Amino acid sequence: MPTDAELSGVCGCCGALRPRYKRLVDNIFPEDPEDGLVKTNMEKLTFYALSAPEKLDRIGAYLSERLIRDVSRHRYGYVCIAMEALDQLLMACHCQSINLFVESFLKMVAKLLESEKPNLQILGTNSFVKFANIEEDTPSYHRSYDFFVSRFSEMCHSSHDDLDIRTKPGLSVVYLKRPGA
Repeated sequence: MPTDAELSGVCGCCGALRPRYKRLVDNIFPEDPEDGLVKTNMEKLTFYALSAPEKLDRIGAYLSERLIRDVSRHRYGYVCIAMEALDQLLMACHCQSINLFVESFLKMVAKLLESEKPNLQILGTNSFVKFANIEEDTPSYHRSYDFFVSRFSEMCHSSHDDLDIRTKPGLSVVYLKRPGA
């Protein structure tokens, strides 16, 4: 089965026609998800995002698109890589242009929390906690966190059959702090 990178262009010359941010995002994903995030390519993506902060929203939207596709295809290794990349971008770019990126980030966290898979819920919870601990220069009060409060409350009262999953950190207790507070 061809990889996403191979499907991005019909022929070898079409790959160069894709926007640079998409090529950089595609390059952080290895052929085999077991290999994890391609660190050198992640460094290139981070440098690009810091150099061109106006592209951060597009990078986030494209990563979101990939994550949603991978969740629906049950390609959880790639989901973990996408969230790791998002977390790294969030930490690196939070000062100058976080508001451009946050909507895509929160959309992906919500997608993970909606999953029936406890490991994806934990991944989303951990990412949200990292986000909540970031100090924003200018807090954005237009964001709504109602979904997250509701979902975390449900997770705190989980009645999952497996006791280990029910008491696993990240699912049993979520410490909510208003982001930017």
